[in-house]
Amino acid sequence: MKNIIIKYLNLLYLFSLLAVLIFYLFPGSIISYLMYGDLAFNRGVLQNEIGSLIHFFINTGGYSINHTLIFGYIALLGFFTFFKAKNFYIGILFFVFLSIVLELFHLIIPNRSFELIDLVSNLIGVSIALIIYWKFKK
Repeated sequence: MKNIIIKYLNLLYLFSLLAVLIFYLFPGSIISYLMYGDLAFNRGVLQNEIGSLIHFFINTGGYSINHTLIFGYIALLGFFTFFKAKNFYIGILFFVFLSIVLELFHLIIPNRSFELIDLVSNLIGVSIALIIYWKFKK
C-alpha cells in the first residue's frame, strides 16, 4: 500500500512539474485567459485579497505570493518523492536552477516580463520547502 502511495505522489509531482513548465513558458497568462478571456491581463491566482495582507508585512508588490506557493509546493513534493536520500542535494540545485531559468525565460517570451521579486519569491518558496522537509525528516 505504501509503494502505491509513493508511486501516485511521484506521478503527482511529475504532473505538477509539467503544469508549472506549461504555465511559466506559455506566452501570456493561461489563468487570466480562463478567468477573464484575456491572455495579456495578468492579475495572478491569489489576487490582492491575500497579497495586500502580505504586502503589509513585506513589500512584495502583491501577487508574487503565487510564486512562493507554487515553488514551495513543487519543491516540497519533489523533496518527499523524487529527490529523496542520495539525490536530495541534486534536488536543491534543480529547484534553484529551475527558479532562475524559468524567470529568465520571461525576458524572451511574449506577454511575459522578468521581475526580480518573482525570482526572489520562487527562491523563498524553495527555501520554505527545504526548511519544512528538514524539520519533518528530523
